[in-house]
Amino acid sequence: MALTTPSAQDAIDLFKTLEEQFPSNLGADKWQILAISAITGGGHAEYAGHLYNYLIAKPEYTSPEQRKGLVRRLREALVKLVSVVGVPKPIEATFSIGANEREEDKDYSFSREHWQSGEANRKRGGDWLAQIYKHNDSTTQEMMAAHKDIRWLSIEITYGLYLSDHSILDGVDTELVVLSGIMIQNLARETGWHLRGTRRIGVSFDDVEKIQQCIEKVAEFCGLRLTRVPRVKDIEHEV
Repeated sequence: MALTTPSAQDAIDLFKTLEEQFPSNLGADKWQILAISAITGGGHAEYAGHLYNYLIAKPEYTSPEQRKGLVRRLREALVKLVSVVGVPKPIEATFSIGANEREEDKDYSFSREHWQSGEANRKRGGDWLAQIYKHNDSTTQEMMAAHKDIRWLSIEITYGLYLSDHSILDGVDTELVVLSGIMIQNLARETGWHLRGTRRIGVSFDDVEKIQQCIEKVAEFCGLRLTRVPRVKDIEHEV
């Protein structure tokens, strides 16, 4: 367990390590989604501002439009993260980023302004859930048979409202949010589901292992021990 609060330099060192060790073949900007999701879910949302500052110092984010695009991705990760860690931590991370934004870099778009519940939302949510869970969903559905409110929440809200919307973050980005947010809480069953789900949407065995190692580095930074979670080798037979 960490005995002292990590410094800003500790955070920068962490981000450099994640950037170097995250599987680059998945995309140069995907490690950022893991970073903000894990560090926020791990109880250190205030370091989201340090992540933002680290990123905007890069040449690919020199213009206001580029920085707005960056914020849209980070914000969408935090929106999706609500579905696995709750509201307060993502709000705190948002405030931390906002405190470091210049006025010309602020993005005032509203991605879910026209969202509606209903059949289209249920179908989109159900289709994405089916890609992650496949035949295993019948088991989870049985487990929720006496808890229909939780099943409704999964289809309508967790998947319908949050996770099946890929207009800003794609499917791999989305699973990075979910896997990071769940694993950082040391949840064994749900981590296994989303290690498996990440494999099912096409991320390789070796890359999922590297992703887990990156999440573990964030956990160490946050003073957390991930003692219960499985590894990808433990669920590979289910893929």
